[in-house]
Amino acid sequence: MTESPVGSEYARPRDIVAASAVLLVYVVVLVVVLVQAWPSAPGIGPDGRVRPQPETVAVHLPGWTPHLTREASLFVVVMAAGALGSVVHALRSLYWYVGNRALRRSWLMMYLFLPLVGALLGLVVYLVLRGGLTSPVGGSAEINPYGVAAIAALVGLFSRETAEKLRAVFATLFAPAQPGRDQALPPRITRIEPGSGPVGTVVTVHGTGLGAATGVRFGDADAAATDVTDTLLRARVPEGATTGRVVVHTPGGPATAPGTFTVG
Repeated sequence: MTESPVGSEYARPRDIVAASAVLLVYVVVLVVVLVQAWPSAPGIGPDGRVRPQPETVAVHLPGWTPHLTREASLFVVVMAAGALGSVVHALRSLYWYVGNRALRRSWLMMYLFLPLVGALLGLVVYLVLRGGLTSPVGGSAEINPYGVAAIAALVGLFSRETAEKLRAVFATLFAPAQPGRDQALPPRITRIEPGSGPVGTVVTVHGTGLGAATGVRFGDADAAATDVTDTLLRARVPEGATTGRVVVHTPGGPATAPGTFTVG
């Protein structure tokens, strides 16, 4: 089967600069929204009495100053904090892949949408908490904005783990869905060609889920992965390689070949 070439090449410098710029814009916008939408706390008046919380929050944005109720401002705070947590995750992922020279263009879409996923996932968790499914709470006046913002930011930062936890919690309520046709597969090696050769031999590794491979290990020596697709990659047997099983390193974990590669 022929692999689609769309997004399979490595990201170019201008792609990296554009992705970095978008994430930095996200940071600035989200911090401004988070600060502006933060609900006011009760204050102390000149007479020493506690002033009640304002009924509305004025969100000062360039050219627009909407007035939100405290309930609505909490929704905005939760979504902004969730998106901000996802931006932190995206920035860490971006510099890791760029530093390892393993960033492919097909992953750039993730960096664009990850903050949106974090915002929506943070909102979902907030609704679950406010719904009293896990921890009953009162009205919006009793909600600590620092607490819900912290939870939303952690949800965005660990969006994958949060989604898995929610799936595990509610899996008992619903029948499990059938695996999709395009479901992501864990890295797996089915065979290597050839099965032996001296240092310098180009080895083709066949399998699934290999598209994000960052390197190949031959015994005690590492080699760079080239011509990488989801179903195969190539690597040259490096100096210091020893007879043993070939291991492909990916962000999703290592994949070990079923047979032994003989060096010599």
